[in-house]
Amino acid sequence: MQQSDRAWGKYLIISMTIVLVLVLSLLFFEYPFKSSNIERDQKAVSALARDEVSREDEQATISKPILPVEIKSRAIGKHTVASKNVTSSERLESTLAQLRVNIAQSNEPLQHAIMGPSNTHIVFRSHLLMLLEEDPSLVTHLIDAFIDEPDSLLGRELSAVLSESGHPLAQVAALDLAFDLSMEEAQRAAGLLLVAKMNEVTGETRDRVLAHIDSGGDLGSDMQQFAIMALKPAPSSEEDYQRVHSTLSKVVQAEDHNVRRHGVYQMAQWATSNQDLQPVRELALSDPDVNTRARAVMSLGDSAFKSDENRSVLWQVADDVNEPPPIRLYALKSLAKFTLNDNEMNKLRVMQRGLKDTEYAHQNMYN
Repeated sequence: MQQSDRAWGKYLIISMTIVLVLVLSLLFFEYPFKSSNIERDQKAVSALARDEVSREDEQATISKPILPVEIKSRAIGKHTVASKNVTSSERLESTLAQLRVNIAQSNEPLQHAIMGPSNTHIVFRSHLLMLLEEDPSLVTHLIDAFIDEPDSLLGRELSAVLSESGHPLAQVAALDLAFDLSMEEAQRAAGLLLVAKMNEVTGETRDRVLAHIDSGGDLGSDMQQFAIMALKPAPSSEEDYQRVHSTLSKVVQAEDHNVRRHGVYQMAQWATSNQDLQPVRELALSDPDVNTRARAVMSLGDSAFKSDENRSVLWQVADDVNEPPPIRLYALKSLAKFTLNDNEMNKLRVMQRGLKDTEYAHQNMYN
């Protein structure tokens, strides 16, 4: 019995030892596989994370707006910009330098100053105007650049900018160039046209132009016309009106029909009463130059004074069979701006159709 118990005890010990060895063996061989799986999973997760980050970076790069060069450089080098701010004067000089380069590369022909600049460099003009709005003191730099070469492609660009600005200093400099500084007609014309293309001028500018016209210093037709064009409405009193009309009354009697034509236009622009338009009415009926008569007819139609006298003159021109059809059509177009009764409206429509047919037939004869 005791031998049997001992044998059974040995058997249990051996069995437990075998089981323990098996368990330890399983644990030992399974751990490397688990470790490699975990490591592989961790690597996969890391790779996915990197891919996700890369994808997000790529999307951020794609969605980021493309900045203009100036803004982009400012954003990239913000610390540098902060340490050295670019002044408005430096920006102006940079813009002028770029404009000069573009003009040199464009091979544009230089046209007369009355034609103004082309639209090729309009972006530069807009930028210069923006800089002037930010810093009005920059006008002196632009004036100096214009005076240096007024009759050039750059001069045309700067003239347009200064005319748009309407700056009083630009008016003074332009008239100095036209009346005192230059003897070359092209340069003088550039100065007068700079003022002529402004929307309004100061009283001092108007007085200088009036004095120049009254002096009769310009014998050339073009320069006389440009001076009249520079006489922009800027009255401040009844005395101003009287002085201007006194000058223009002489202008509309000039021998040069082009000078008379510009004088008629200005007289209508400066009119403060129906009576001021009497010389315009007379020229519409009797001036020997067809273009001056046409200008007078159109000025009566554009005038704020829709008087019976103006209406009567326009009907006389429209009814005159000796007048060229275009002039009669101008008269009818001007009459359409008046308040007409039914009979007048019917007459106007019939005459317009008839004159247009006549003009069309006349044109076909020469085609």
